[in-house]
Amino acid sequence: MKKINLFLFALSLTVLASSCVKDQCKQELTYTNYTPVYLSYDLIRAEIKNEAPRALEHPGKIYFYQNYIFINEKEKGIHLIDNRDPNSPQPISFLPIMGNVDMAVKNNRMYADNYTDLVVLDISDLSQVRVVERQEDVFSLNGFDENGVIIRYDQEEVTEDIDCNYDPNMSWGRLNGGEFFSVDQAFPSGGFQTNNPTTGIVGGAPATGTGGSFARFSLYENYLYIVEQRVIRIFDINNPEQPNEQLSVRTGLNAETAYNYRDHLFIGGTNGMNIFDLSNPASPNHIGGYTHQTGCDPVAVHGNYAYVTIRQGRSCQGELDQLDVLDITDITAPVLEASFEMENPHGLSVTEEAVFLCEGEGGLKVFDNADPLTVGRNQLAHLDNFEAYDVINVPGQEDILLLIGADGFFQFDVSDPEQPREISHIPVITP
Repeated sequence: MKKINLFLFALSLTVLASSCVKDQCKQELTYTNYTPVYLSYDLIRAEIKNEAPRALEHPGKIYFYQNYIFINEKEKGIHLIDNRDPNSPQPISFLPIMGNVDMAVKNNRMYADNYTDLVVLDISDLSQVRVVERQEDVFSLNGFDENGVIIRYDQEEVTEDIDCNYDPNMSWGRLNGGEFFSVDQAFPSGGFQTNNPTTGIVGGAPATGTGGSFARFSLYENYLYIVEQRVIRIFDINNPEQPNEQLSVRTGLNAETAYNYRDHLFIGGTNGMNIFDLSNPASPNHIGGYTHQTGCDPVAVHGNYAYVTIRQGRSCQGELDQLDVLDITDITAPVLEASFEMENPHGLSVTEEAVFLCEGEGGLKVFDNADPLTVGRNQLAHLDNFEAYDVINVPGQEDILLLIGADGFFQFDVSDPEQPREISHIPVITP
């Protein structure tokens, strides 16, 4: 009996030891730790008033309105520039708008994002711009808590020994040292979502401005459309100083840009383009679209053709660099007619004669648009001494091309598309 008891005791110790070993199983795991970065509401909602002109440091979107240029300083505000003489643009002032990325203008009212808020600015006197409306918490961004608004997440790669119950073949994340989560499942495009620094040609009356092809704000008649991930948010601006949000419309894709052409809204996304009929501008109606491989996707339209650039890269999650040309004669059934390999296509602008295409670090390329189905094979010019992000052909003055990029703001005379001529340049000056 004593032998049996000793055996059982030894067995129990073995089982207990085995259990302890299992409980203490460790493995080396590399994961991403996300630390939220906050900004207080007091700073976000600080007074917006004209300040002295600033140098361009990190320019984003450009916008043209009645011979004036507005240049976004990424998440800092807007540069106001008098462009009545394109040969000598004159800075007027700087508007400090925290978190600003997009803008749209109609009848001397500017609509701009201010991190979580939508602000309406009276710009009838550009030397004395004033806020006439602030709608708080319109944009969700990354969330908020008692510490303020989360404006971004700092990311740090960490390697340490942790429990064995995490598959090392998966991508793991950790929020501020808290619980682990699967990055692939939580964020299929990779990482936390941030305010998308991505404005298109906007339609309507002559008192409406014009933006570039990286559009998130767009205007048509008395409505403001804001693309936000998978929805089009619709604001009635019949009272221009009191935007009234209506029911939103789903885009049917992960939307990035909005381009208004005539009475249709073209939505570009990471996996395609969808078209909405604006016959009833209060309720855009999806009527057609097409799907492409994953990639960043600005859209421009002219006549019966839509031009779509697809770009790869870390933030775009794609593997293609190309220009697609679609026949939209039947607007409900776009047909992909031609694709042309590019280097790193960004924004674009299209006229009857030419396609002006930004190639990032590759500069600006100009293509003959006489036959849209062969456009990518008929290069007229290539300027590669600067970095190009987006372009605008000035309405009514299409011989003037506005260009923004990492090297600043440029204007070109493109009356001869084979020989674009620089007429002015406001350079980036890094402190």
